[in-house]
Amino acid sequence: MGQARRKEKEKKSGKVSESAPEQAPEKEESAEASPPAEQASAPAEPAPAPPAAWVKPEGLSKRGWALLAATLLLTQLPLLHYALARGQASVTAQIPYQQNFSSPSVVESDFFSTGAYWRVVEGQLLGPAPKNNPLWLQARLPDDVALEFDVRSEYPEGDIRLELFGDGVSPASGYVLVQGGWNNTLSVIARRDINAPPLSTLQRQAARIASQQKLPSTDLVDTGQFRKDTRVRVEASGAPVQASRVYHWRVERRGTLLRWSIDGQPVLELDDPFPLKGPGHDRLGFSGWESMLFFDNLRIVPLDGSAAEAALPPPPPPPAPGPFADTFDRDTLGDAWNVTNPSAVKLENGALTVQLVHNKPVWLKQPIPTQATIDFDVWTDDPAGDIKVEAWGDGRSFYSGDLRLQYTASGYVFIFGGWQNTQSAIARQNEHTPDRAVKDGKAVLPGKRYHFTITRRNGTIDWSIDGQPFLSLKDSVPLLGPRQQYFGFSGWKTKVHFDNLKIQPL
Repeated sequence: MGQARRKEKEKKSGKVSESAPEQAPEKEESAEASPPAEQASAPAEPAPAPPAAWVKPEGLSKRGWALLAATLLLTQLPLLHYALARGQASVTAQIPYQQNFSSPSVVESDFFSTGAYWRVVEGQLLGPAPKNNPLWLQARLPDDVALEFDVRSEYPEGDIRLELFGDGVSPASGYVLVQGGWNNTLSVIARRDINAPPLSTLQRQAARIASQQKLPSTDLVDTGQFRKDTRVRVEASGAPVQASRVYHWRVERRGTLLRWSIDGQPVLELDDPFPLKGPGHDRLGFSGWESMLFFDNLRIVPLDGSAAEAALPPPPPPPAPGPFADTFDRDTLGDAWNVTNPSAVKLENGALTVQLVHNKPVWLKQPIPTQATIDFDVWTDDPAGDIKVEAWGDGRSFYSGDLRLQYTASGYVFIFGGWQNTQSAIARQNEHTPDRAVKDGKAVLPGKRYHFTITRRNGTIDWSIDGQPFLSLKDSVPLLGPRQQYFGFSGWKTKVHFDNLKIQPL
């Protein structure tokens, strides 16, 4: 019925669909089942909304851009000033120059840095993990110059650095001297790059080129291996930096030769055929990486034979070595002593007492004679023993590293009943090496008061206890010089009492 009516309508309207699908009758029946009015009122299926077009986010306003630019300018102003106006860089200090860092204001008045919190702490310049942000002295170095300073690292990582003949802004813009770098394994003088190839590599290349081209010499310049822009380094292994040991650096350049020594011992030298000098290569900077570094007693003099070379007075000499005595019959130790671990030291019942001092000596500030006799009384109530003193050391060094590691002292170490009261020794700086004078067996009786006598004649050191010879050490290369003339009471864990110290020159 539905199909006939639909065809009649299409004939009357003159519109007949030739391609109507065969399913049309079923659809028509379905349509007939629903009233036409209901079909008209059924809501149409909503079409999916087209995706929203991307709209560019609103940017900063003119005021926002102005604030951002002002912030960047303020934070980078020192670096921009130095980078863009290097020729007009501030010069607030002159050579010759001497600085003991007694005033905290000297960092601001005489130095410049682009980072790291450089500051003066207790009369020393502190560089806390500088991370290659040098503290530059605002003075122009002469081409030929000598400089010296003291430095110590609080951490066993070492990595003490000095920037020399740099531009006053950028690290490695001149020469870089590194003590204890690369996990405390190397000392280096580097030209423009601390990771540059070693000089030995350039020398091998020069030899190969000279052989191939039949040149008369293997000179680095003649073979083209060393040019004005060459990056190179010389290096030496061994002698790692010891935590809290004070080192004395001396660096000098005469002509093309740059020389570096530590504690009077040559370390490295670099002969540069194109020495870095003049504007852009006339600044000095203290630096480092992750260690806590302390610098002190900086002294710079020109080596040009001018009147300025003699203008800087020499540093004041230390007190002359001589006799000394102390009975410790007072309430405070006083200025005669340098206490490197105050929490472990006190005066108790008229004696100097140390406990848990952990190789941080109580140094006598007055130097002692090279040839002298040292007498004192000592005792402990601890059956572990471990009585220790250090003589002819540097008067400043102490240990502050991992307590599981070894400590290398600066002088001769005397150990009575060490290693749980099993061994006694005289050691030259390192108490664990086989060249010590050693006596095995239990030594310390708890509560017994002992009288020590230490006598030094040149390289022979004798130690007697209660008037009886105990140990003797002969040093073929004895510790000598101004940095080897101090005495200190020391120890490890046990509580030890010292009294009646008397030092007499022979």
